[in-house]
Amino acid sequence: MKGYHNNETEHATRDMKSQWDDAALMAALRQPDAYPHPAPAIQVIETHISRVFLAGDFAYKVRKPVQFDFVDFSTAQARRDDCETELRLNRRFAPSLYLDVVPVVAGPAPGSMHIGGNGMPIEYAVRMRRFDQQDLLSARVSAGRLEPGHIDALARSMASFHQAQPAAAPADGFGTPARIDVTLAECLGGVGTLAQAPHLASRVAGRARREAARLAGAFRARLRNGHVRECHGDLHLGNIVLLDDVPTPFDCLEFDAALRWTDTISDLAFPVMDLLYHGQQALAYRLLNGYLEHSGDYGSLAVLRFYVAMRALVRARVVLECAHQNHGAGASMAPAQSQAHRLLALAWRCLVRRRGPMVLMHGLSGSGKSTVASQMSEAGGWYVCARTRFASACIAAWHLGAAGMPPVRQRGPTAACSPSAGSVAAQASP
Repeated sequence: MKGYHNNETEHATRDMKSQWDDAALMAALRQPDAYPHPAPAIQVIETHISRVFLAGDFAYKVRKPVQFDFVDFSTAQARRDDCETELRLNRRFAPSLYLDVVPVVAGPAPGSMHIGGNGMPIEYAVRMRRFDQQDLLSARVSAGRLEPGHIDALARSMASFHQAQPAAAPADGFGTPARIDVTLAECLGGVGTLAQAPHLASRVAGRARREAARLAGAFRARLRNGHVRECHGDLHLGNIVLLDDVPTPFDCLEFDAALRWTDTISDLAFPVMDLLYHGQQALAYRLLNGYLEHSGDYGSLAVLRFYVAMRALVRARVVLECAHQNHGAGASMAPAQSQAHRLLALAWRCLVRRRGPMVLMHGLSGSGKSTVASQMSEAGGWYVCARTRFASACIAAWHLGAAGMPPVRQRGPTAACSPSAGSVAAQASP
């Protein structure tokens, strides 16, 4: 694919692209003969920045020529570069899913296009293997088919993935209080402009800003201690699919490094938020507690509820902006406004949730301490900390408290560890 790039080709591509508007490009790629393989019925999945054409055994993701405060796809070269970045980053999660970047070229007939082959590239697409949309975790949870085993596997894999990623240096500018403030301001601005619940949106915005200011020391400590890493960045349930019954993330946030290099618990906060939004509290806390157990990152509890609220705000913004785009074509914004209101309400609950009690489980080996603690966690929204992790959680709370942030003991286990204690359950924040 690199052979297509030189100044002459780039100039010719701009000239060719000027003959095609976005609607013509979309219409041409809806035709079966645009593909080099059987594609009897083309389906299109649309987001606010891209379209995915489901054609036969493959899927082709094409960027829209849009420009927002968080992404600029206004030039063909920017869209092509982003395709290459997406391919590289997503192969970290799903190498068998992401195949290559292919050119979209003008076809022999007027108004036609073809994927691949000879000709001047008009656009570029990421080519992926197609999967059953019903295997998305978002579809599974809606159908009541998301199983605890899937959640356990996701918790393990994300803990391992995060631990394997490089940590950001403080000088990189990622994960700093200032960077978080910018992201929060952009998100709140988008929601505030489009939401039809101004009172709730204003209350959430004010509370979120106060929480961000209160947690500034915690954010700096998380960065200093190596918890800001190159993550997925957009890990909602619609971006996780079961491949051979294994939860596999895909479609990571490739277009903005500042949104991808984030606190690892912010990454996990997205599926936790999504499960809470779908009314699956038991699965949300199963995922959270499984991740904490495998990562040992109990210090993250100090900032967790802020990041869960932040993820709800991100989702509300995307929902509203996508609906606003479609509203121009006559679509109603009522469903999006309803969804955004529920997301704002979830963000508010996360931001105002008060501290809860702590329960120590103790007894003989095999008496059911861990089983009961897990059941309490999933039924009531509690964190669980096994005895072997309890001391480290206490130490993390002490150090983070000394760093100028609210100690974990406000929302998690911090009392001295009793030799007879087997598990600790503490009421959770989200």
